[in-house]
Amino acid sequence: MTLKHIRIFVTVYQEMNITGAARQLGMTQPATSLAIRELEQHYGTKLFERSGRGIRATEAALHLYPDAVRLLSLYQEMDGEMKNWNTNGKLRIGSSISIGSCILPHLLTEFLRKYPDLDTYVKVDSSDLIEKNILENNLDFALIEGRVHSDKIRSEIIMEDELIPVCGRFHPLADKKDVELEALKNERFLMREKNSGTRELAESVFALKDFFIDPVWESTSTAALINAVCAGLGISILPKRMLEKQLRTHQVFSFSLKDVNLKRYYYLIYHENKFISPIMQDFFELAHQRAKTK
Repeated sequence: MTLKHIRIFVTVYQEMNITGAARQLGMTQPATSLAIRELEQHYGTKLFERSGRGIRATEAALHLYPDAVRLLSLYQEMDGEMKNWNTNGKLRIGSSISIGSCILPHLLTEFLRKYPDLDTYVKVDSSDLIEKNILENNLDFALIEGRVHSDKIRSEIIMEDELIPVCGRFHPLADKKDVELEALKNERFLMREKNSGTRELAESVFALKDFFIDPVWESTSTAALINAVCAGLGISILPKRMLEKQLRTHQVFSFSLKDVNLKRYYYLIYHENKFISPIMQDFFELAHQRAKTK
């Protein structure tokens, strides 16, 4: 069993298709199938079974995959560090959409003043996909809202945040205080996509009050939701930090809900086995310092 076998297994698992995996690996289909058979013989267990026209992973494959991904990741880290031994290296930073829109740009700009030659890559996506990228070592660390869902990821609170309900300037709820949740049952909800940190918190808090959201508009773009609220298309639950300008200029109005707490935290996350380099540690410290000034 070699590192090549592990790489082939991981690709087949991710593609769930031998032909697609072979194409991605630049191999023939027979050679890819042979490598999987050799791996199965090595471990004495079946890793994939036919399912209709495709394949499905066995329990053994489900167990092997996280360790196989981590093994490849460790190799890639070692390989990258040695190849860039005499350079400043590279940071791969992830961010949820809310943080990537209003916090990370300023934070990274300040950080790069100290490390102007540092090569950086940034991925902004929904919290669940950022977490997946951390687990697969596609990112070194990330900033997200909401708690992580894997016990293999470490997290540190860096900042407090708050979601607020908002509506258009002519909406009857504009500037109202202590609105009962029941009063929202006929409202048109404009919400972030499922599994985003913002959506997850709003739904979980409302569910505790036996109130369930059925959005008429879902978007990965907070800006699109803000514009829709401004246009009077419905109400939304959004991060207060991203609404400062619109609230100040009265493009949108907030209202408060009775006995509903929508406070949350922003987290710095990284894999439990991640080597924290001095440059990464510097970024972590800057993030904590800036959080104290907000």
